[in-house]
Amino acid sequence: MQKSGHRTRDQTKSGTRHYAFRPALVLVAIGLVVAGLLFNFIPKNDESSIPHAGALQVAGSETMRAVVSACAEDFMNRNPQADIIVRGGGSGDGLAALLHGIVDISMTSRELSRREREFATSKKFEFSEFPLALDGIAVVVHRSNPVAALDLAQLHDIFAGKIRNWRDLRGADSEIVAFARAAGSGTASLFGARVLGEDAYGDSIRHLPANDAIVREVAAHPGAIGYADLGAARAGGDRIKVVALRRDAQSEPAATTPDDILSGRYPLARSLTLTTAGHPSGIAKAFIDFCLSANGQALLQRAGYVGIKPAAQ
Repeated sequence: MQKSGHRTRDQTKSGTRHYAFRPALVLVAIGLVVAGLLFNFIPKNDESSIPHAGALQVAGSETMRAVVSACAEDFMNRNPQADIIVRGGGSGDGLAALLHGIVDISMTSRELSRREREFATSKKFEFSEFPLALDGIAVVVHRSNPVAALDLAQLHDIFAGKIRNWRDLRGADSEIVAFARAAGSGTASLFGARVLGEDAYGDSIRHLPANDAIVREVAAHPGAIGYADLGAARAGGDRIKVVALRRDAQSEPAATTPDDILSGRYPLARSLTLTTAGHPSGIAKAFIDFCLSANGQALLQRAGYVGIKPAAQ
């Protein structure tokens, strides 16, 4: 772990002394007094304006990797002596690296498991979690697909391999080609918990390592369906279509809009979180504070996520 240094300004108070028959010295003394008085009215730098130095290792959620990298680039531009490396690999890998002291911050797009918390307790530290934004797992289909909404039971049957043709969902008579995230992904973990429950993925499901890979495959196959984070879905543009979701057949469909995500109407919403072992300090704290600042929140919202704090205009 790296410690950041803080530059401090030494302040010296000057007083006035009278010098007989030396007007130049009197003028100098008066000037120093005036300068001292003016200095007291100059706004002092707050902690956010102090340059931060040091190295920082961040790893974890593929969903968060691109936007946290953008935050890191902005932070380093403002703090030239800071060096932040951001790697993906999935929420599970990031937490494992954090637990073993390999990285300073883990990016997590799912809740921490009981096993992870118990391991942290055995190491005699507690996790500190800092939610940055809200995300929705978007269910995406090819842009030509006429299906506009699905309920969670239908989604379950697609990914469990029970529904294999779009005609069973009032779509075209074509085979369903389903893409899912690989194991270890926070996106896959949440989708499995809320959609599949105790059931396993069907044998025909194709697993891919990243959200943008799923978006590319769905855009290329008319019969495809997959799921991805909001940032990847937004980047897919009009090459794909995001399907609205219903909790059950009687519910109103909810979309991946900020209102539906913030209200909880969208059933596949989650928090994107930075996690540390114990309370962060130094450059780790400074970087987390930046991500939570208006500038950091603006970057998150531009990437397509739902901010939890006001963004810079």
